[in-house]
Amino acid sequence: MNIKLNLLVSLVFVMLLFTSCIKDTDFDQTDDIVLTPIVELDFLFFNLDSGNFTDLGINNLIVSDTTNFNFLNDEFTTDNLIKAEYFFKYTNSLPVGFTTEYKFLSESNELQYEVIIPVGAGSITSPLIAEHTQTIVGDAILALTNAGKIVVNVIASSPIDNLEGSLKLQSKTTYYLRIEQ
Repeated sequence: MNIKLNLLVSLVFVMLLFTSCIKDTDFDQTDDIVLTPIVELDFLFFNLDSGNFTDLGINNLIVSDTTNFNFLNDEFTTDNLIKAEYFFKYTNSLPVGFTTEYKFLSESNELQYEVIIPVGAGSITSPLIAEHTQTIVGDAILALTNAGKIVVNVIASSPIDNLEGSLKLQSKTTYYLRIEQ
């Protein structure tokens, strides 16, 4: 009895396979395919304490670093990048506020794009955590893709000789692409 039931179900299933409707496939629709990948990457990070500033002189107010940034200026990225987001997270346990500057420069040192982020003072017992998201769209995307390097300046609001604590940065970037046929 069980074999007859299995045979009947199998026969009905096979008949349904042969009687189902099939829509004509339009292979011209492949021209309408749009891919929208999202790429997340680590960006910049640092951990500065008062010792990083002391070698710069009596006022020791600035630390500066330059990083190559030439992976966005190829033709593929220039044509397909529609949005970029930079996320910055600071932890400041120094009793001094800072201004951080991110200057995106061309290979000939022309300013293409700039981000300025203030960071308030913190303390060893209660570090300040500050987050900032910078979203770049429209014409600013073109300026960003023209950048070949980033100059990062960390500027203290007052001298920090022999102060305990540190300023830490963790950051990431998210790039939104639109790739059409």
